[in-house]
Amino acid sequence: MAIRKFKILGGIGCMCFAMALQAQSWVRIDYNTGSDTPTRQVEGVLRSAEPNASGHALLILHHGGGFGFNTTRQYGEYFSRRGFVTLELKMFQEPSGALPAQVLLGQVAGALKFLSNLDGVTSVSAMGMSLGAFLTLNATTNWFYDHYALADLRFKKLVAVYPVCWFYAEAARQNIAGIRPFAGLPENFFQRSAGIPLLILAAGRDSYDGSNPEICTQLVKEIPDEKQRALTRLEVFTDATHGWDHGKTYSFPTGGCIGRTNCINQIISSPEVTERGKQSALNFLQK
Repeated sequence: MAIRKFKILGGIGCMCFAMALQAQSWVRIDYNTGSDTPTRQVEGVLRSAEPNASGHALLILHHGGGFGFNTTRQYGEYFSRRGFVTLELKMFQEPSGALPAQVLLGQVAGALKFLSNLDGVTSVSAMGMSLGAFLTLNATTNWFYDHYALADLRFKKLVAVYPVCWFYAEAARQNIAGIRPFAGLPENFFQRSAGIPLLILAAGRDSYDGSNPEICTQLVKEIPDEKQRALTRLEVFTDATHGWDHGKTYSFPTGGCIGRTNCINQIISSPEVTERGKQSALNFLQK
């Protein structure tokens, strides 16, 4: 595989991956929002695989609190120490900088291309938390690969960490009107699947899903594509809340709750569930 060249922030000019990659490097990644749209750039933190590269790369996508919340670092360090090249994408820094779905998905597509072209990388998977989980679920669809002209390029596996499952139960019914993250997407985008193995790590007490542990179970049953249903595995952490890996316990009022309502999102930090989730994701991605 040819060595992909990229810019190191603060460095001089372009350097090859094999020469420039250190334990951690800031990189700029090209992306667009669809065919015939201008090329833009997004930043990310690239980590080398330690101690031995496995050929696997993992794209890590932050939640709606933004890159500045610093949730992705623990995953980058964890997986890089287990043989994965990791890329923590900085889609936006703070919640106020949140971008439309087609922009965020374009960044994901650009990151897939970037990682696929790194020397020594033989497969690319992705995992995301909350908003990032929304993006990984979208990356199961044919619409995603067609819209961003990815040809035969595909993620190997996908991990969705505490997704808002009622969103996708509605998408399965082609009833996405009024659900903000789906704005700009066709109502049938979730109907045809690319057939990619998916692991959902769900919170049994997720405020967005009404603290109902059955919502994610129902979603899996309603995935329209039979092949995708068979490729989807669900693990529910019964007593966990949304954002169990945030490192602090807090709450805030929010929209986007089940039934298109507002609610108080209760987040309880759980180091135990965080570690269990990492191990479950690792077991899934290594197979």
